[in-house]
Amino acid sequence: MRCKNNASIKRERNDDHIPNIDGEGCYMKELPAPPETHPSIRWSACLSPNERVFYHQTLSSARRAARFVTMGPIPRDSLDINLASQYNHADELFKGKNDVVLQEETVGQCTFRRLRNTRDLSPEKIIPLKHPLQIGGLQEKASPNTVKLMNTGPHTPLTNPGYSRQSGDGNFFNY
Repeated sequence: MRCKNNASIKRERNDDHIPNIDGEGCYMKELPAPPETHPSIRWSACLSPNERVFYHQTLSSARRAARFVTMGPIPRDSLDINLASQYNHADELFKGKNDVVLQEETVGQCTFRRLRNTRDLSPEKIIPLKHPLQIGGLQEKASPNTVKLMNTGPHTPLTNPGYSRQSGDGNFFNY
């Protein structure tokens, strides 16, 4: 699926007992949760059929729960649905009856509303050249006039450039 900012979002089926509808609103209280099971066992494996129906929430039942508070521009009647459609009378004249009420989700744009019980997968980080090596620049630039950058050898002075002390008496002399 592609969103308005052309970022590719991958989605997979949500196998959890509560659908992921965080973009539509929030729960004032938590919904009933099934008893804890081993991570390798699915949440509904050890439950009787009536307990599975009690704990499992569909998109519609989660939206209509008394503990769920909606936020955002959610249409309440047919007029709101028509006003939120993609139809623009100035640009598209004499469209079909079904084209006038097409919503953003139907066209394929990302919105706050979920059409299927899916969860978003985080995009995989692209590593150039398939290895985690990071190439950085120099932290500080050394002056080309420093003595430390000169070629090493027995006659290289390691003091101020051009001056050195004699080993015998300690007097300064210039190279």
